[in-house]
Amino acid sequence: SNQLQSNTNMTADKDFTFEPVPSNPPIVEAVPTPAPDFTTSANEDENPSDTAILVGCGLAGWVVGGPFLALLTALGGNWAKKKQGPFGESTRAVGRITAAAGRKARDEKLFHKMKSSVASLFGGKKSRCEHCDCEGQNANLH
Repeated sequence: SNQLQSNTNMTADKDFTFEPVPSNPPIVEAVPTPAPDFTTSANEDENPSDTAILVGCGLAGWVVGGPFLALLTALGGNWAKKKQGPFGESTRAVGRITAAAGRKARDEKLFHKMKSSVASLFGGKKSRCEHCDCEGQNANLH
């Protein structure tokens, strides 16, 4: 009975108050920005290189169907690059995407980074352990 009474007598004794929102919110103006100029970069990449088209279409074919489809789509992309219509446009779009990815990889030196990472896996520099006197590949295990 005493336990029941202590549970029923508990009430919240905090008083919650609310503050009014200011009636004059700050006014923010939208400043228009000039439209980007796409004419210079579009003319450079309108006709991507044969290598970009072959690599892009071949990679898409490899992902979908393996080496035979990679060869087929690469050669088909090379044939379709000068055609008008959806096949030619899609082939040129894949070539532009591949060329942009190649430029980005060259700017970031990704090929060099990948080459040095693979080289470090197969006989890279041997490191000396800071915690003990062991040397070699297993120096960083503890």
